[in-house]
Order: sequence, then C-alpha cells, then structure tokens
Amino acid sequence: MSTGGGASITLQFPPLKSSISSSFWLKLLKHKLEIMKLDETPIKIKGYCRVGTGIVEFLEDSLLFEEEGSSSVDCLRNECVCFDGEILLLNTKEQFKNLNKNTHLSSTHQTQIITYADLKTHQIIYWSSFPTLPGLITSSGVTPLVCDYIIKDVNVDDLDELYESLRVRDKGYAPGYFWYGGGEIKIIEEVVEEDLNVVGGRFGCLSTISGNNNPWSLRVLIAKMQRFKLPEEVEVVVYETVLRRLEVEGGEYLESKEEKRNSKGRGFKFNTSTWVETEGEGVGVVGWEMNGKGKPGPRSVNLKNNMDQESLAEQSAQLNLKLMRWRVIPELDTSMLEKTSCLILGSGTLGCQVARNLMSWGIRKITFLDSGRVSMSNPVRQSLYTFEDSKNGGKFKAEQAAIACEEIFPGMECEGVVMSIPMPGHPISSLAKSGVEDDTSKLSELIKNHDVIYLLTDTRESRWLPSVIASSEGKILINVALGFSSWLVMRHGKGVKKEEQDESPSNIHSKSLNSDSERLGCYFCADVVAPANSMRDRTLDQQCTVTRPGLAPIASAMGVELTVALLHRKGKESGALGEIPHMIRGDLGDWKVNCIRTPGFDCCTGCSERVVKKWREEGFGLVEKVCEDEKYLEDLTGLTELKRQAEEVDWDIDDDDDDF
Repeated sequence: MSTGGGASITLQFPPLKSSISSSFWLKLLKHKLEIMKLDETPIKIKGYCRVGTGIVEFLEDSLLFEEEGSSSVDCLRNECVCFDGEILLLNTKEQFKNLNKNTHLSSTHQTQIITYADLKTHQIIYWSSFPTLPGLITSSGVTPLVCDYIIKDVNVDDLDELYESLRVRDKGYAPGYFWYGGGEIKIIEEVVEEDLNVVGGRFGCLSTISGNNNPWSLRVLIAKMQRFKLPEEVEVVVYETVLRRLEVEGGEYLESKEEKRNSKGRGFKFNTSTWVETEGEGVGVVGWEMNGKGKPGPRSVNLKNNMDQESLAEQSAQLNLKLMRWRVIPELDTSMLEKTSCLILGSGTLGCQVARNLMSWGIRKITFLDSGRVSMSNPVRQSLYTFEDSKNGGKFKAEQAAIACEEIFPGMECEGVVMSIPMPGHPISSLAKSGVEDDTSKLSELIKNHDVIYLLTDTRESRWLPSVIASSEGKILINVALGFSSWLVMRHGKGVKKEEQDESPSNIHSKSLNSDSERLGCYFCADVVAPANSMRDRTLDQQCTVTRPGLAPIASAMGVELTVALLHRKGKESGALGEIPHMIRGDLGDWKVNCIRTPGFDCCTGCSERVVKKWREEGFGLVEKVCEDEKYLEDLTGLTELKRQAEEVDWDIDDDDDDF
C-alpha cells in the first residue's frame, strides 16, 4: 500500500531521547579525577537503543577509555542499535555556558554530549545531541524534508537474512544505516569508502521507534545520503525488527537460534534531482535534545540521590587528594597512602592530632595503643574525645579514639589496643611479670605488622622499647615531643641490618629509610645517660605535659607531613613533596624553626648495634634487665666506659696570654 503520488509529503520526526545511567556518570567522574584531570580531550562513547523505543541509553560500558583497551566490539550489546559519539567534559561552568553549541555540533556528525561536573557537590549539567542536517540541501537552499510517496508495507524477508549475516560478520554490531541490493549488504561507511554504485539497491535504516511515526534515524540517513552521487529516484526502507541476541561460540558469532520474528518495512521514495551533494558545510546542523520543560536546553542530575552515603563520603574525602594530582603533585601516590598502616603509640593530644592529619592524607589503617582513660581535662585538648567519653571514670583512650575515627569517616579501619609499654627504671613485680612479657610480645608484633610507627607518649622512658624494636625491624618511626613552647619532630634512621636482610627490600616503606647515605640518629642518640624513671619525685606540673595549646597541632602536623614526604622519597634528601629533613626543632618563644641532621651514636641506648642485637637475642630478657637496673643500658652500650674516660682526661688549659 502506498500514499502520495501527487504533492510531496512533508516528513515529521519525533526526536530521540537520551537516558544516562548513574553508573555512567560515576565512572566518568572517577576518570576525570584520577586520569583526565584538566584534560578536555573528548572521550569516545557508545549509546544503545533497543529498536522501537526511541531512547538511547548510556551505561557504564558506554565510556570507551583508550587506556582500558576498549573497542567498539568489546563494548556493544548485540541486541541493540549502537550510536557512536563523544562526550566533552569541560572544566568550568562558564565554559559550558559560553560554548557555541551550534558551532560545536556542526563540527561533527556523531552523537554528542557536553557536560560540566561539580566534583564537590556531585551536580552534573549536560546536554545531549543526535545531530543531523536541518533539511534537504538543494540547489535552491535548505528545504523541508519531503518525499514523493510512502510505501506502508515493504517485504523485508531478504533483508532479514542479509542484515543478520552483516551482524554475524561484524561480531554483533547492529549498524543503524546501510545499503543493500543484488544479494549483498553494506554499512553506510563502506558505501562511502568503496564509492559504491548505489543504483539498483535501497538505502535502509533501523527504526528507532515503533508505529507509524517517522524515526529520527531516517532523518539522519537522508543527511548521510546527501554525501553520495545518487540516481534521480532513490528508495529508502525503514526496517523495524527485533534484534535477536546472537550466539557466541569460541569467540565466533553465529546466527541466533531464536525463532524468526516478524519484521516490518516502510518504503520512502525520493526525487533527488534537486539535491546537492554535500558534507553539510555551512548549513549548520540540528539535534540538541529538549530539557524537562520541552525546550532546547541542558539537563541536570544530582548523583547524591543515587549514591549510598558511605560511597559519597569516600569520594568526598578523596577529592582534595585527587585534585592535588591535577597540577600541584602529579606524583602523589594516593593508592600507596591508602594501603599504609600506622601505629600510634600514645592516644593523647598528639595522638588525636596525628590521627586526624593521617585521615586527611588518605591513610585508612590506624591502630591506637594507650593504657589510659579519658579524663575530664582531655576533651578540650584531645580532638577525638567528648565530655561523654570522660564520664564515670572515662573510656579507654585507645578504644574510643578508634571508634571516633570510624565515626568521622566510615572508610577507616581502626583498632584500639589497651596496654602499657614496659619502661626502663620501672621495676616489674613477680605478679606482673607474665603480663609485662605479654605486653612486650604484643608490642613487638604490632610494630612488625605496621608500616609507620608514631612515638607520642608522655615520658622519655616509654619511648625506649618501641625505638629498639623499630630499629630492629627497619620500620619508619616518627618521634614527636613537646616542651612548653618548643617541639621536636624527627624520623629515626634506618635500623640495624639483619644478616638475612635483603640489601634492596621490595617494601616501599623500607626503601624510604634505606635511601639515607648514613645511619641517622634516633631520639636517644644525643643522650649520654640511659632512660630512667622520670616520674619519680615529680610535682603535678612536672608529671603532666604542660604546653602551649597551639603546639600539639603544629608538631603533629609536621610529623605527618614528614611521613608523607618520606614515603614519596626520590633521592637522598628530597622527593615529590620537597626536602626531607631528619629533625625539626621549633620554638614559639622566638618563632624559629631549625632543621638539623645528626648521625647515629655508636653508644646510643635506643638504636645502637649492641642494643638491637641484644634485643634480638634475648627479647623480654633484655626488657627485664633494663627495668630492674637503670645502669644496665649504660654498661651494655659503652656509655659507662665513655664517661669514665672523659673523667680521666687531663684538661691542660694554659692561662698564659703571652701568645695572644
């Protein structure tokens, strides 16, 4: 049956609509943050349209990133029509507003999406288009799209077989536009490349909508046909079928085993005598999608509505770090930081501040160790505790600090360990011996199982055993200590090498230490006396850490910054984040900060070879001796002999000024 035959028929085309999944946007935003950064190179995309729906879907696999090795074959759904195109992700909202949409659309005949994404709020503005020519390009200019007559029912039995063979050949790809005749079928691009003689055949397009409406794909096909030299009369078939999923065996595509579906075809005859062969230059294109109000304009989507709260928190927490990699620190290894585990010894003012700074750097694994409880005086200075935590005798600091970190950010993996650190000069009773031995063993295991150790305890002697164990295990140890207005931040040097230890350990954290040309000093290297009981015969102000309130945030921040710089080390004294000092001493009394580098001391009670080897041989046996006898360490390291020799030196000082 046909209509027409008299006056030309003006064709109307309901436009295609896009449907973009949240998974598409989430994948795109992750790619923007981590890979593209400020790059605005368009990304190839592939839309999927089930025949008859009129809706082009963009799903997670619609994004074809070159680094993922994607191809048109890998990322297609073989029961859908594929729409190839590009998405342009702009860096600012102003660029999106000021982009000349018509000029941009005229530069391509592919599906286009332009977008701007606010990475802080997860708000996305976008505009989709399915471009085509505004009408027929004729010798008298652009005219409305008309045809001579329409054949409502075209036999497409031969097309069914040809089209299926084409899909098998192209591994499931369903071309929207083609030419067929004489028992062969070609996609429209092959017609162009081969300069095919189209006389005696028909052009065809898949119907993107069902019913008697003229599909948008027909309008696009007419624009594509104007690129050829055509006979005076051309017939076009709108092919309406159900694309059956092809069978795949051993990587080969086979014809579907499903029952044949009844396909339909409508024919359109065109008189092309006045058509002008053109690529469409200078005439503009149309195809921008309507917004929700039915007017040409962009749409917006808020991804917060499609994300669970923990995923949203994770992306938001990582935003600052990912943005650093755009311009400031391209070498920043956020993945390495996320996997780095930290042990915080001391969960007081310094421990709380260090934990908060570690979280800001993307470190997700923290263990707190402390034996104390939250007191009424703590919450105003120690940022992980509240008044509620100090009630009824107070909660254990280590456990509550771990809970607080996970409440602040659900992606944290925190643990609180309640135990005391054995200390030189603090005798062990026979009843407590078993418990102290267990504590020693547990402390040793914790240090072995973490990458970075922070020494933030209140007393000098409580820092001794962790220093020895860290030196024995070759761990990064960051020491932070406070006076009233002064502070010390230092990294301990590389440990005493084990005989079986590899010269070039694969662990990135060990390499950060072993890059030093010399063994740097530890917290105890400047001392000529062994650590002893510093709490004996002390007044209250001497027992407590009396310090200016602003000192702890300053010192703890420096400790964490030193850690991150060390983990990104490239040379002996510098890395991606700049210089890597050994020791930082500052004083708010004169507002000065000094960076100092000191070598390890052969008679050091904390990191010398004699002490470390003794620890490896005796373990808790060494701890027992040190706790019972304050002079044992001085005898072991040679400090006793060194001081005796110093006392025996005959200082011959000549007071005669005649030589001056």
